[in-house]
Amino acid sequence: MSGLSVVVAAKNEAGVIERCLASVAFADELVVVDDASTDDTAARAERCGARVVVRASGGDFHANKNLGLDLAEGPWLLSLDADEVVTPELAAELREAIVRPGYEAYELDRHNYFLGRWIRGCGWSPDPLVRLFRKGITRWPSAIHDTPAVEPTVRLGRLHAPLLHYSYTSFEQYLDKFNRYTTRLAEQERAKGVRVSARNAPILFGAKPAYWFLRKYFLQKGFRDGGHGLFICLSSAATIAMTYAKLLQGQDSERE
Repeated sequence: MSGLSVVVAAKNEAGVIERCLASVAFADELVVVDDASTDDTAARAERCGARVVVRASGGDFHANKNLGLDLAEGPWLLSLDADEVVTPELAAELREAIVRPGYEAYELDRHNYFLGRWIRGCGWSPDPLVRLFRKGITRWPSAIHDTPAVEPTVRLGRLHAPLLHYSYTSFEQYLDKFNRYTTRLAEQERAKGVRVSARNAPILFGAKPAYWFLRKYFLQKGFRDGGHGLFICLSSAATIAMTYAKLLQGQDSERE
């Protein structure tokens, strides 16, 4: 294949990094930005032929993703997470896409898995994401849940074979990410000037989490995914409540 660089940002992903990189072994270049992992993620990535750069992100994981985009040398970039896998069908589409005239970026059809099950509701599907693009077209935004987007003038195509995303394989992994994400979300809310007060607490801890659960479970049909869907919808509501709990904790620390 000519001109494709795959970029992966990773932290303590020794259990999955080789699977991810093996699925894109056809690429011309593999770039891994390792977030000062305490396991052997970096060594495993190097064994797969990747160029590895170690940089502690300080919690700004998207900064490492963008560093990888800057370091990559190919004219086409495929940005992946370590827990994602390119299927053989998608690999074939990628080969065709980068030599096809007319498009500067492509959305990929991501299939999200939770504890081994493909989740079709909860707002997790469909999940089209801009992940393949010409160098310089887009970058990862600073917000934790946002993804790369392109300007309306950019010619955007779409690939249809699935990108598999094994987001959580155990409850221990989920709880670890839950803690890190809610901390980062609380920091973002604090940076925006949000404060928890007696006036808005019923909304932040009650109405907002309840709305989020009802939206995901009923409007986005999380009930179709059984117990997995119920857990995801409840945990989404818990994420909202925990974010503001940590924000409140920070306010209390400031007063002390």
